[in-house]
Amino acid sequence: MRPMEEGRSAAFSYIHFLGTGGARFTMISQIRATGGIWLSYDGFNFSIDPGPGALVRMKELYPHHDPATLNGLLLSHRHIDHSNDVNVLTLAMTGGGRQKNGTVILPEDAITGNEPILFRFLRSKVAHLTTWEDGKAIALPGKASVEGVRLIHHGVDCFGFVFRHPSMPTWGLVSDTRMHESLAHRFRECELLVVNVTFEKPRPEIDHLSISDVECLLDELHPRMLVLTHLGRGLSEADPRALESRLSTARTSVIMACDGMVVELSDLSLKEPAITASAKKGDDCP
Repeated sequence: MRPMEEGRSAAFSYIHFLGTGGARFTMISQIRATGGIWLSYDGFNFSIDPGPGALVRMKELYPHHDPATLNGLLLSHRHIDHSNDVNVLTLAMTGGGRQKNGTVILPEDAITGNEPILFRFLRSKVAHLTTWEDGKAIALPGKASVEGVRLIHHGVDCFGFVFRHPSMPTWGLVSDTRMHESLAHRFRECELLVVNVTFEKPRPEIDHLSISDVECLLDELHPRMLVLTHLGRGLSEADPRALESRLSTARTSVIMACDGMVVELSDLSLKEPAITASAKKGDDCP
């Protein structure tokens, strides 16, 4: 991996994994952090699935992130390991709730029903509040767009994302879901695929992907890079190099993400982050 460089242009586009842990027990134990993803895309900043600790990790990890510079928040579904910090980051994006600003895209059931996860007073401060629709592309600031892909996850509205930009590789994120027959087809364009994988072995009664499901996806899909994240307790203890070697193919490089990892989107290269002294150790990138 190459080190992150200071002084990059505003249009430097990358994915920064603020946390690579997933599901309730990893979240509670913080074996891995659960801060989701910071996306800098064509000069604009987004938080994707800001679970518990997203705000803290933005300040701990390098590159550091100022939540006041956020242009948008993208939420795949309402579960707490994906949405815990959505209100505090919306507050930051809207100048402490004093100015109408930014974009929030989330499932409809995240703002309806008995337990909406985005506070009502903050909704009025968001300039563009949009709900996902399967197959509908939504324009992002700049030249980018994101398409929602409906997933299947424990009775909640849940979506994956396909990001497109005219001068960068198409990439996608498969959030929490059970395997289904159209999944590979919907992400067929992606040169980079980020996949939430919770289990090593299939657990049919639980709507999360396993390593076996990833192997099935790679029978049909051949992205240049596939990144495993949102890892459960068992996978958090697995040997990442052995797993990567087992899954990688002649056409696809498989990477097991670590907290703090950065992928540059222009050329799909990995960057080595510098972890500050105050950051959590353990599964941070070396």
